[in-house]
Amino acid sequence: MLRIRLFKWYALLIVAFGLISAFMAVRLIAHGVVREAQMRVISDLRGAHAAQKSKLDEIEAVLKIVAAEQPVVNASRHSTGGMEELRKRLETARQILQLDFLTLVTSEARVIARAEATASHEEDNLLITKKVIDRALQGHATTGSDLMLPEELEREQAGLSRKAFIKIHETPHALPTAETEEKRGMILISAVPVKDGDKVSGAIYGGVLLNNNKMIVDRIRDMVFKDEQYNGKDAGTVTIFLYDSRIATTVRLEEGSRALGTKVSKEVAERVLGQGERWEGRAFVVNDWYLTAYEPIRDTAGTIIGMLYVGLLERPYKDLIKDTIYKYILLSIVVLALALVLAFFLASKIARPLHMLAEAAKTMNSGQPFTPVVYKGASRETDVLINSFNDMVKTLTKREAHLQEANHRLEQANRDLETLNYNYMEAVGFVSHELRSPLSAIMNYSYLMLHQKIGPLTEKQSASMNNINMNVGRLLGMVHDYLNLSRIEQGQFKPVLTNIEMGKEVLQPLCDSFKKEAEKHEMTVKVNVSALVTVEADLNMVREVFDNLMSNAIKYGRKGGTIEITSHQSGDLVRFRVFNEGEGIPEDKLNQVFRKFSRMDGMAQTRTQKGSGLGLFITKHIVDAHGGTIEMESYPGKGVAVVFTLPIGKEKPHSAE
Repeated sequence: MLRIRLFKWYALLIVAFGLISAFMAVRLIAHGVVREAQMRVISDLRGAHAAQKSKLDEIEAVLKIVAAEQPVVNASRHSTGGMEELRKRLETARQILQLDFLTLVTSEARVIARAEATASHEEDNLLITKKVIDRALQGHATTGSDLMLPEELEREQAGLSRKAFIKIHETPHALPTAETEEKRGMILISAVPVKDGDKVSGAIYGGVLLNNNKMIVDRIRDMVFKDEQYNGKDAGTVTIFLYDSRIATTVRLEEGSRALGTKVSKEVAERVLGQGERWEGRAFVVNDWYLTAYEPIRDTAGTIIGMLYVGLLERPYKDLIKDTIYKYILLSIVVLALALVLAFFLASKIARPLHMLAEAAKTMNSGQPFTPVVYKGASRETDVLINSFNDMVKTLTKREAHLQEANHRLEQANRDLETLNYNYMEAVGFVSHELRSPLSAIMNYSYLMLHQKIGPLTEKQSASMNNINMNVGRLLGMVHDYLNLSRIEQGQFKPVLTNIEMGKEVLQPLCDSFKKEAEKHEMTVKVNVSALVTVEADLNMVREVFDNLMSNAIKYGRKGGTIEITSHQSGDLVRFRVFNEGEGIPEDKLNQVFRKFSRMDGMAQTRTQKGSGLGLFITKHIVDAHGGTIEMESYPGKGVAVVFTLPIGKEKPHSAE
């Protein structure tokens, strides 16, 4: 049904569009969520930098206050006296800033005093070689990250090198290394100048060791992610790397301990540490997938000494994507179902009037009485179509009635014509048959009189008898043609087949009968047909074919020209060709030569009275009755050839030459 087909097409389009839309929507949702999450990671990385910088700014601000205190200025200038009080002041500042060490040096970078908790008895006159301190002694406050060797850490505070120690763990996909432990320490350090008036008299510097420092990374995490968790797990993680090893991190191992000493992947290390560029993307961090960002950490001289990492747990965003996609698909299914219902309704509304028209057409085709189709409201177009169909049926009904009446009259006229034609052919056959006997008698007596068998004739009488004899012969030929026409029209024209030796039985007698007529017109007759050629045909009919063709060749051929008869075997047929020299037949008349009563009127070289116009018509019917073909070939200015075929004889299948 049309309704079902329309619904199928509508459904196919709706489902295809729905699937394409769902596919694109899923990709857009997934891409959009991941992109937004990755942008958040970049923002969080900036927040981590800001948190780290705020700690450095805090240290620098307090150190500037301490450096401006008079006891510190005096100590930097004289390097003697009041050391115990100075250490207490430095210790107070260290505790406020939660520093691992705080030290005052002279303008020559020699240690004057350390905070009380970090003091040793060997600090006096110890020379400190650090670029950050050199810059402070040049009058520039400097803060940043720096790297300290184990002996430097131990010198700043006893036991600090042990605090910095981290055992290195073998990590999949990391750069290969033979190191099993990390003793170096990464510190946040700040150094400010101590000024006596406009003169720099010393410097004060302090730092925080980042190795194993939970407080720093937890503080950064809390500032950036605000204790955000997902299924009991921190949603955001922060890590500080010393080169490619984790020295402070909120990332935890399966057993719950922090993943200290694990290493970053080779890909990230080469990008961040090797090329100094930021790396961002999806990564498997220790035991879960994260959306991550890594940036290099540079010391105060600009050398890369590590990395700062932030990562967002990927699972919440995956679940968000799944939940959003699930809701979208559910909504799409509902919308799709509604669209299919609407499509079925529309298909029914469109198909119903068309179905009614189809049923009405079937009713008309079966001949049953037609009832006008009544249906409105589908659409303006279908209303117009139904009205036009009803009007058309009314018109066709009237026209059919007129046609039936006209057909009835035409059938009656055809029957009358058939009867008339049959009667006409009967009359033609009867008259022709009845005329043949008296005409034959007249021709016999004229022959006897012409040859003076029953008495002498004068010259005028002889000429008159010759004319009578010629016209009687023409009448006999016409009578014969009309008898054949009557037989053809009545379906009685059937050959009696026998094997015919063409040379002996047909062509030799033919040439003898036309010899005088050909000589009269100075024509030469050439017969190039082997004496062995036989055909299976009706002898009298074959003679009549060649008689008609020879008669036409002499009648329309050129005076003094040549008539040539040839044959050639082609499979089970013998192909005969009768050619006569002449002016040829115009191209527009070639298709008329085999028609009934067709004459070559107006052609040059016509020497006798007109015939019946049935010769070639009868010739074609004879050839057709034998299962052969016939055609006329015209060569303007050269002549005409009639080519026809007859079946080869079965008893003597000799080749035709």
